Amino acid sequence: MRHFIVAFAIALAAGTGGAQQACPCVPVTHVWIAVACPSWECVVTNVQAANGQPDALPIPTSRNDYTWVVLRRIASGDAAVSPDAPYKVDGYDSLPVAAAQFSAIDPQRQPILLTAPDGKVLVVSRQAASERGRAVGH
Repeated sequence: MRHFIVAFAIALAAGTGGAQQACPCVPVTHVWIAVACPSWECVVTNVQAANGQPDALPIPTSRNDYTWVVLRRIASGDAAVSPDAPYKVDGYDSLPVAAAQFSAIDPQRQPILLTAPDGKVLVVSRQAASERGRAVGH
């Protein structure tokens, strides 16, 4: 009986120690960004930065200046997207909302609709020259 009490006390102490280390953390939110790549080396660099996670998706384009776009999933606030970036990506939680956005984009901007490994529905499009350099609200 004495061993049972000692074992119970040790288990209880171990359980409360773990509770003190519990983190009252704020959940991390993620966003998808588009990295325009003029070469395959740029694609490889961006995909390698994902360290084997499904957080980098290379997509070929029909452009001569940026032959690839790499979609990267990053924690919000980890990076700033240049306002004059040639491509933008918007993430949606549902297909109907993303499809409506996709349908509203001018075909000249070459929109792409796809689902991402995290369950988001992404709409990727070229930014018009007039949109570059100014903030775009969502």
